[in-house]
Amino acid sequence: MSLIDTYEFEKRYVEFEKLDFKSRPHTFHGFWRRKLAIEKQDAHLLDADNIDETLSKLGPILKIWQWHRPYEFELCFQRFRKAINNIPSSYGKISKFSLIEFDQVPLEELEKIWNELGSVKPQGEYDKGELVMTITKPLMFLWGQTPAFDSVVREKMPLFGAQGFRNVRWEFNTWIDAMRKLEKYLNNNAKVLDLFNRTSIDKYGTDTKVPYGQFFDLYYWTESKKEGCSRENGSSIGGEELITDFEEDHRKEELRNFISLLDNLKNSNKITAEEWREYRKQWTDYPQSRSGLIERLKHL
Repeated sequence: MSLIDTYEFEKRYVEFEKLDFKSRPHTFHGFWRRKLAIEKQDAHLLDADNIDETLSKLGPILKIWQWHRPYEFELCFQRFRKAINNIPSSYGKISKFSLIEFDQVPLEELEKIWNELGSVKPQGEYDKGELVMTITKPLMFLWGQTPAFDSVVREKMPLFGAQGFRNVRWEFNTWIDAMRKLEKYLNNNAKVLDLFNRTSIDKYGTDTKVPYGQFFDLYYWTESKKEGCSRENGSSIGGEELITDFEEDHRKEELRNFISLLDNLKNSNKITAEEWREYRKQWTDYPQSRSGLIERLKHL
């Protein structure tokens, strides 16, 4: 099973960095370096001393990377915060293992995490399976060993023979099966494993903890972004244009959230229709002041 072309991985990593660093300070790179600094000590991201700061840093990243789709972010993150507070012990146990040791990870701890993070979705909406990205995307940041398995990655990554792999909702066993296949691939491909380890040393200064899952994820996610742009425009798209697409998506999301905030304020009679229009005009005319405007409106 051929998953990773080493030369292509190095090219795609460059493209990923351009996208990731464009969202400073809410980057995977920054989050992972903080994780390494904390877990180098006798501590972890979700212990009592670090969990609140971890959530404060993870929230903006998940929002930028649209983890909450298709639901409203604040509601999802409120549920996520409760779920995270139920798994520090389980996280502490799995965080000691990497993807190449996945067969040693206690399944009962993984299942507890799966079920807790699965509860972020609206209760009772589906009878079967969990929204996979709701669980795996935050784990990709916190643990690093699972890909996020979002739609573009599931489309491009091989099926592994796993039933339901392309689906948006997964059973726990689907995830475990996919992870075991990735573990087997890495352990049987010394060249790719060495590339991932060297990339970690180069980018993060260590191969003690390597974000293997995130490396798989960026490989297929970046390929999908590039191919998607190529199909739409009929030509090859460079890194700067990829960044432009990402920024445009981010701007649209920010505007949608702002409009939703204004609508909620108007519907609760905290602002008038005229004030709604004035605030909307301020958003367009003074983009440099948008953060301050949102904060003022939230305190009305």
